[in-house]
Amino acid sequence: MSLLAVSNLTKRYRRGDNTIAAVDDVSFHIEPGETLALAGPSGSGKSTIARVVLRLIEPDDGRIEFEGDDFLALRSAALRARRARLQMVFQDPLAAFNPRATVARVLDDPLRIHGIASRSERPRRIAALLERVGLTADLAPRAIHEISGGQRQRVAIARAIATKPSLIVLDEAVSALDVSVRGEILELLLDLQRQEKIAYLFISHDLGVIRSIAHRVILLDAGRVAENGDARTVIDAPQSAIGKALVAAAPRLNRTLMRLASAGLD
Repeated sequence: MSLLAVSNLTKRYRRGDNTIAAVDDVSFHIEPGETLALAGPSGSGKSTIARVVLRLIEPDDGRIEFEGDDFLALRSAALRARRARLQMVFQDPLAAFNPRATVARVLDDPLRIHGIASRSERPRRIAALLERVGLTADLAPRAIHEISGGQRQRVAIARAIATKPSLIVLDEAVSALDVSVRGEILELLLDLQRQEKIAYLFISHDLGVIRSIAHRVILLDAGRVAENGDARTVIDAPQSAIGKALVAAAPRLNRTLMRLASAGLD
């Protein structure tokens, strides 16, 4: 049995007199401890799929099974309880968190809401979570807006693992970070996966990052699956038109950035 099984997922939006399928009959599965990546150009449906899987928005059609249950049928307390097992890390944790909240408060919330630890136990749990993601306990009283982007993303990951999830959705979770910090966060994610057997739904436009972290990849085009398979095989030799276009665009983008940097404009 798959950890997550998505079948015939469809999400439409009205724009004036037109109906647009942001996600159109998409199916996939994720196994325990596996990383499945979603890639595609802007507007291809990647983030919409993530939000539907998390039930931040509801689909128009399709079925989602998570840990053997009909996830779309869950309501109220049952849904809140199951969400402890399904967490998300956003691209910008400064936008996802109250920037004036302290690191301790950010990590205290999931422990309190899900009844994971008593009030007296929570400071110890918070210190352990910070240590697990490569931070020190003395960061706990600092405000979110006072720490670096890399530290914020580590706090976001600590918050996500606080409830011991089986699946974490990562929506462009490393794209806003410097290259060196990005590598450190990817290593942290891989270490957590090895140690905790966490599965990832990894959403990114960066095929290099996907090739380094994902087991499988789905390439999306206008809300539909254009290609899927082993991540390295698909990226090294794409068969679909959108796959070839994405791979061909990557070197051009890198060359442009190098020219800007050499001209002192980056």
